[in-house]
Amino acid sequence: METYKIEIYGEDENLIQRMEEVITPIKELVGYSWKLLWIDGESETDEYSVFELQEVIDQQDGIVVDFDQLESLCFKMENISEALIIADRNEKNLHTNIEDENLYDNEVVFEFVKDSHWQILTTDLNVVDTFKVFFPNSKIID
Repeated sequence: METYKIEIYGEDENLIQRMEEVITPIKELVGYSWKLLWIDGESETDEYSVFELQEVIDQQDGIVVDFDQLESLCFKMENISEALIIADRNEKNLHTNIEDENLYDNEVVFEFVKDSHWQILTTDLNVVDTFKVFFPNSKIID
């Protein structure tokens, strides 16, 4: 099965960095279970602790989220320096070991790469097509 890798670019062909912009197409991808494996950055308020969220993620080997929860998280974050989200149509198939190569066996790996850009690795061409509709300047890379 072929794996596709896409980098997300905005209208002006700049890499998109804001999570709230780049998760929009997720709402269109029906039937997937999404799991947040890692997030780092700064929150907008003192009431919301990224460190506490990281502890919960570590204790539970990730947190299963839906689009509304991802969207809510985005609005609580001032900026994101790293993020890793995986998806599969069968929640039981979600591979969560970040250190192991099986991470890339997930149907979708959605990653914010070191303060730089968003990449998606997927075996589902529909995921690529969905993101290309929202971000037509995005590029499929080798």
